[in-house]
Amino acid sequence: MKKERDIYCWTQTGIRGDRSCPELSGHIHCRNCPRYQAGGRDLLGREPPKDYLENWAKTIARPETKKDGSQKTIMVFRIGSEWLALPAGLFVETTRPRPIRRVPHRSNSVFLGLASIWGNIHLCFSADALLGIQPAPDAKAKDKAPRWFCVVSRHNLPWVFPADEVYGLGNYIEKNVQPVPVNVAKTTLKFTTGIVAVNRRQTGLIDEELFFAALERSIA
Repeated sequence: MKKERDIYCWTQTGIRGDRSCPELSGHIHCRNCPRYQAGGRDLLGREPPKDYLENWAKTIARPETKKDGSQKTIMVFRIGSEWLALPAGLFVETTRPRPIRRVPHRSNSVFLGLASIWGNIHLCFSADALLGIQPAPDAKAKDKAPRWFCVVSRHNLPWVFPADEVYGLGNYIEKNVQPVPVNVAKTTLKFTTGIVAVNRRQTGLIDEELFFAALERSIA
């Protein structure tokens, strides 16, 4: 019987090991080596476990679990002290901040200017100015600089906005959406359709229709 280290040499001296195998110079990669190919054939040709077929029969016979069609996926981020969310399908990527170039006679408190992301020019706007969000009261001067750029796209029009923090993807069920508290600022209330709990944080759901319509007006 071959030793295990001989059978699985690719994990010891091969491409996934210390790469000391003398055959590598000729084969370049272990997948080109006859020994590696023989290991694959041995794996596919081995006897299945005793209960293999029985367990698979039970798995296939199990009733299909219907997914709740009301579940939604969102991207969660923080601006100032507010945790907010937009539909995940609007997000292209999140990246580190880049320089923002103002557009003479066009830039304003909402439309900040143009930003280059991987060589592509995007319209950059201030979500906090649009939503009327004030900086966190305990934020230090050095913490006021945005840590992330969120790249979103709707109707093939890309936008970028700075965010202080990005949590990532979250899910919620429509029936669990709570009404917006009355103590929320009027501007934020206008754009928020409800509150959901994501990672134990109260997160405001942004109305994408109103949100992007306001963005388009900012550059009109």
